[in-house]
Amino acid sequence: MAQAQAALQIANTDIEQRRRAVAAARLRLQAGASPESVLFTAQAMLAQAELDRDRAIEEASAARLSLAALWGARSPDFNTVSGDALQLPALRDFALLNDDLQRAPELAELLGEQRIREAQLQLVRTRSRPDWNWQVGVRNSRADNATSLVGGFSIPLGSARRAAPEIREAEADLALLPYQRQARQQQLYATLAEAHGRYVTARLEVQRMRSDVLPQLQKAERAAEQAWRAGAVSYMEWAQLQAMRIESRQRQLDAAIAAQTALIEIQRLTGQGMLATDATVAVENAR
Repeated sequence: MAQAQAALQIANTDIEQRRRAVAAARLRLQAGASPESVLFTAQAMLAQAELDRDRAIEEASAARLSLAALWGARSPDFNTVSGDALQLPALRDFALLNDDLQRAPELAELLGEQRIREAQLQLVRTRSRPDWNWQVGVRNSRADNATSLVGGFSIPLGSARRAAPEIREAEADLALLPYQRQARQQQLYATLAEAHGRYVTARLEVQRMRSDVLPQLQKAERAAEQAWRAGAVSYMEWAQLQAMRIESRQRQLDAAIAAQTALIEIQRLTGQGMLATDATVAVENAR
């Protein structure tokens, strides 16, 4: 939802600068300073920007419906969500995230599996022990009118031998678990390191676009407008700078979405909901 709103803002910015170009091209045409083709080109670029805006509006509408469905509602009772998709707070230190990884749900599941296999092995060993059956009774002899006490016991033979393969299998399964845990831990660590790196890189790109690239492109676009009105540059030079400005804003948004995706992956790996200092997106009702 925040992504769709940001895309709509970019489209509106493009429309605003394309409208200025159309107005300037019309004035220059009336003054005989530029051909009619320039006005047609500016109008076509404005139409493309309006198409991008309409597509962004539809995507935002679909995002609202999807978000409402996640809350069990058939129709959304909000129009926008608060929060800036480009705001990417700094993560906690990687060492701290790695500590959280040691308590990850997937590793905890392996520990539970170890306890289960230990219990299974104990049961198999118990079944392999022979059950001794004792019998005690009294016998009367009619011949000599005597009474005697009689006792006996029975021992099942071969039970330990029959259970030996099952015991070996259970022992092997139990011995394999530490290696499985180590391999899984290494895999999770590598995935965490990759996701952390992607987040840091994408966040840096978003910040540099905001502080360095976009302000300079905006100044260049404004300067090109003034130069074109004065006849110092061609219209295509101005239009190219307008396109570069919009493309850079879209690149910044793409980097922000990539960072958010990496953040979600880190949260999934560590089982922690909040990994940064501040990153919340709340719904802003607009009934």
